[in-house]
Amino acid sequence: MLKYNFINNLFNLKDVSIKNIVNSDDRIEIYTETKKKPHICPKYESITSKVHNYRTRQIKDTPIQGKKLSLSLKNVDMFVNLAVNLSLKI
Repeated sequence: MLKYNFINNLFNLKDVSIKNIVNSDDRIEIYTETKKKPHICPKYESITSKVHNYRTRQIKDTPIQGKKLSLSLKNVDMFVNLAVNLSLKI
């Protein structure tokens, strides 16, 4: 895990943590995850810490050292409680 901290610091990654790096003969795969933190709902302007679901996005990048590069980003979607938010707006 220490080597992943070094990579986070090197690229100034604040809200993303690197979980694993797989370096095979023909490809490099980097597995990352966004850190959970309270978010503000852009529509209702309330703060939430509840996780609604996780989504994994596959991102392909330009090759490095003749190897295909792919990034797997596990993103957190947050839950917004509409009943609480609607009562605040009324």
